[in-house]
Amino acid sequence: MVGIKNVLIHVNPNKKLVSDAWGDESETLLKVQIDNSLEMNWKPEDIMLILNFDYEYRGIKSVVVGDNNYYKFSAGTPSKINAIVELFERGLIEDNLYWFHDFDAFQLEELNIDLDRSKIALTNYGVTNMDGDYGRRWSTGTIFFRNGSEDVFKWIQEAVYKYQANEEVALLALTRHNKNKILDRIDKLNITYNFATRRRNVGEQLKITDLPIKVIHFHPFDKRPVFYTKQKYNNIEVCVLGKNPTGKPLVTERLIKIFKQHGIINFDS
Repeated sequence: MVGIKNVLIHVNPNKKLVSDAWGDESETLLKVQIDNSLEMNWKPEDIMLILNFDYEYRGIKSVVVGDNNYYKFSAGTPSKINAIVELFERGLIEDNLYWFHDFDAFQLEELNIDLDRSKIALTNYGVTNMDGDYGRRWSTGTIFFRNGSEDVFKWIQEAVYKYQANEEVALLALTRHNKNKILDRIDKLNITYNFATRRRNVGEQLKITDLPIKVIHFHPFDKRPVFYTKQKYNNIEVCVLGKNPTGKPLVTERLIKIFKQHGIINFDS
């Protein structure tokens, strides 16, 4: 069986761990990700930190990519796709399974993915409360891929610039028309690999999830209500305090402990 690499990407023109939406909270989330991964027995050499500047945390040093990976559209930036394409072009994607995930997509359980080397694997949005085409979108908050999928990422990259949109809009356009027979190159995963809460119906999400949740996707600094019930519960309340249909936290005690260590929460759950 091939090994698995844990991929985190952040490209910023200021060469800092900041984001337009969350400011310097990105560095806290990165440290949480690395701490959580190490506690789950990931080897340091299997954690790939992809930045456009030098950085080191707990012995894990960044792989530096070009600043040209950052490009700003009104709907966001395709930096994750651009950076992955650069990794392919530099020969840094080997015969392993790679798991890219956003800084706010946290691993809770062991990952069990068997993927053909020519494919990528990801989830859809699940049960949303959002208007428009979100219910038909693929969610790129977590993507599994191997070294035979370079052309798939280049198709997405090409569509990103064609439509001047983020990679989810681009991928929706490609799959809607099955351009290049792209649907033959995508495995749809159960929502357990990307269980998002923002503007989701959490109760209905749980019904379609292969439990226990393997990857939970929520921004702990986001104070906006989740919108799965009439109550105005935010992400921490839903995921950590158990204000959800299960009546229990959706995250592990391990992750709660790490949140406390980094000052994300300062109360007993």
